[in-house]
Amino acid sequence: MTILSRMTDRALRWMAVLLMAALLVSVVAGVVARAIGQPLAWTDEAAQNLLVWTGFTGLMIAARRRSHIRITMLVDLLPEKAGRAFEILLRLAVVLFAIQLIRYGTPLIGRNWDIEWVSLPLPAGLLYLPIPFAAALLIVQALAEAVQIARHGLRAAGSGGGMVL
Repeated sequence: MTILSRMTDRALRWMAVLLMAALLVSVVAGVVARAIGQPLAWTDEAAQNLLVWTGFTGLMIAARRRSHIRITMLVDLLPEKAGRAFEILLRLAVVLFAIQLIRYGTPLIGRNWDIEWVSLPLPAGLLYLPIPFAAALLIVQALAEAVQIARHGLRAAGSGGGMVL
């Protein structure tokens, strides 16, 4: 595993921890404030936005660990060369999907940056900020996996737990 790979994984883990802690604080603050009869307007909106960020961080972590749910029954039935080609095709489909995320997700940031949250003076574009980062990491990961499969066969695709970069 390269230094860049370890740094990326460490940064993603810390981001997940910090986002989950912030999400927990937001939800608990909202519950406690309601329980004492002094509801805080910002807690629900903050929790919703933090949940989106946490979801995209989880997407990136799962892609790095190859732990997304997969059903490989059909691929397992294919001969080695056809299975290898299919796996590479799947990785290229992920790349195309991620390109679309960048293409349509990035403009959302700009279009919403001058709009504020309802309850806090923060730009609504923050909600969409993780989209291009997650998509870029998906592209790099999928291309690296496709190259590894092309070079080393289907075993290189793995079934989880291993990272390519």
